[in-house]
Amino acid sequence: MRTTVRFWRWRRNALRRRSDRVEAWVVVVVGVLLWLGTPVAGVVAGVTLAAHAPRPGADWHRVTAVAVQDAPATPGTGWTTVATDSTHVRTLVRYTPPGGTPHTGEAAVPAGTTAGSRVPVWLDGHHALRDNPSDPAQTQARAVIFGLMASTVLGLVVVGGRSVVLLTINRRRAVALDREWARVGPRWGHHPA
Repeated sequence: MRTTVRFWRWRRNALRRRSDRVEAWVVVVVGVLLWLGTPVAGVVAGVTLAAHAPRPGADWHRVTAVAVQDAPATPGTGWTTVATDSTHVRTLVRYTPPGGTPHTGEAAVPAGTTAGSRVPVWLDGHHALRDNPSDPAQTQARAVIFGLMASTVLGLVVVGGRSVVLLTINRRRAVALDREWARVGPRWGHHPA
């Protein structure tokens, strides 16, 4: 003997409440968002990150510069340093563009570079210092990580939203049951003999 009725929230019956229909639609929407939305969010986040990764422009060229001051041994220390990644810091360098005059500016150099060391830097078409372009393997790894993070965050938001909606539905059901019981309860069991 079968005791459960499949898809009962979708079938017409006298006991089906409006909240049952809302709950059925919540299940459908959550399923679609989890199975289709999270992978799409991950792919979009990864592709967007990869598309915006620093790449050398057509007019960029690489020159050798000389460090003017010692670079800190660890990224994120010192007043002139800003960590650009886990192995580079910003420090003052002197460089000479092709056919130009010497310039001084801040560039990303390996952590621990000493004053007087020669380091490669990137210049744009106007001979301004540019950040080092990203390594393609690092860019791809970051894109995958950010894609997974975006998928996970969307999944958590969807599941959390589902929980909030179902909690609200169940509270309204409880209030409706209390109201109905207050109306019917006093008459319960008072049958004339």
